[in-house]
Amino acid sequence: MTNSALRFRVFAGAAALAIGVTGIGAALVSEPASAAPASQAALTDTDGDGLPDVWETNGYDADGDGQIDVDLPAMGADPKKKDLFVEMDYMQGRLPGTAAFDRIKASFAAAPVSNPDGSTGINIHLDAGSAGGGNYNLGGGNQVPYDSDLNPYASQTNAIKDNNFDSARAKIFRYMIWADDYDSSCSSGVAFGIPGDTFIVTMGPRCGWKTTEDMQVGTFIHELGHTLGLKHGGSDHTNYKPNYLSVMNYTFQFSGVPKADGSFSFSYSNVNPASLNESSLNEANGLGSSASAWKTSWFCPDKTKRTTSGAASQPIDWNCNGTAGGTVSADINKDGSKGTLSAQNNWANISFRGGNIGSGAGMKARSLQLENQEPELTKADWDLLQQGIQP
Repeated sequence: MTNSALRFRVFAGAAALAIGVTGIGAALVSEPASAAPASQAALTDTDGDGLPDVWETNGYDADGDGQIDVDLPAMGADPKKKDLFVEMDYMQGRLPGTAAFDRIKASFAAAPVSNPDGSTGINIHLDAGSAGGGNYNLGGGNQVPYDSDLNPYASQTNAIKDNNFDSARAKIFRYMIWADDYDSSCSSGVAFGIPGDTFIVTMGPRCGWKTTEDMQVGTFIHELGHTLGLKHGGSDHTNYKPNYLSVMNYTFQFSGVPKADGSFSFSYSNVNPASLNESSLNEANGLGSSASAWKTSWFCPDKTKRTTSGAASQPIDWNCNGTAGGTVSADINKDGSKGTLSAQNNWANISFRGGNIGSGAGMKARSLQLENQEPELTKADWDLLQQGIQP
């Protein structure tokens, strides 16, 4: 999921290894070791957020010396309410304002996931250090040296992480950098693994981005989503699916998913509309009843982008001939073929463990065939989307 190359940071035991994979092929990803010591493997995690109850109740002793190194309860952790922790380092001028953090926090608080305490939602704890003010300062979060092009991004990002991120936090905090650009890609960002524990957001001046708060919020949630196991197309990386109503979909990453009431959602999908067979699209069905609260966008044969005027559950003119009726054939996500486009309820499929997050005896490496990986959204892509044209 990079600019024609995919690189993951993989942890094997206590060692970190940055690896690169060109194109589509076998790669190493991290998964929990199968034979963890009983003292770790038996730890109870009541809310299923990857953080054992004892850590969330008493704090985490990273080195086993009897002293608490990460005081999770003081940071607001709750063993009966799902928690996510993210340390945000930043280059000068790249850190968003706290209003963006408020929106990210609200998005996760509204997540349709249940908790043992009877509530719904996820508490996301963002740490920008002293720059985050009272609400977003958990003792980490550093301004790092400015580098307009992290190149090669894996080794450069990992070097910054090693110099600024307290290793005692590695099993608790995901790590990210608000940066400028990487690998001369003009990409909006990249995550190190699906799932994983590290990502960067890169919409700086080097490529002439005119970054809005919407773009910052959408891209942060998008890249964080990859570390939570989410993909560009739900169960795959096929992009621009009209039935995939998520900021993981490039169509909605920067602008949010349009809702029937005229508002926009900067969140993951909470519905799973039926698959769309592009060779046989029943226009009268739209996306079906599950999409009654949503609008959607698709591409016409001339590659221009259309958005429904009302709910996506209503008839949709998929082939853009002026009539929304009958069964038609159309490449509505403009990937050059007419296949079957599946969707996903993201919130029902997130993985709280990724990379080094959670208890256990480190990580082991395994091989995985990567599927349909492609570059992240670039400045050139966004310019075309703003003009209503398929990139």
